[in-house]
Amino acid sequence: MAHFTIELDISSEPSHREVKEFARENNCVALLMMEYGPAGGNPLYQFSSTSRESILELIKKVLGEDIDIDQYNEEIFET
Repeated sequence: MAHFTIELDISSEPSHREVKEFARENNCVALLMMEYGPAGGNPLYQFSSTSRESILELIKKVLGEDIDIDQYNEEIFET
């Protein structure tokens, strides 16, 4: 079974628990990679799912519907 992952910087406002719950609600799993990531010190999370569509929907919810999803589609790793 394929597994899809992407790393995203998340605002430091939601707690780790809230990020994990958000991921779960979107059929994904969240793993904290760096508490103080490279983008302004915001946490860096890896999101994974067995569904590429779930990852794409999560990206839209995090970054907004008006993003260029094709750009992020290329950043999704399949294992």
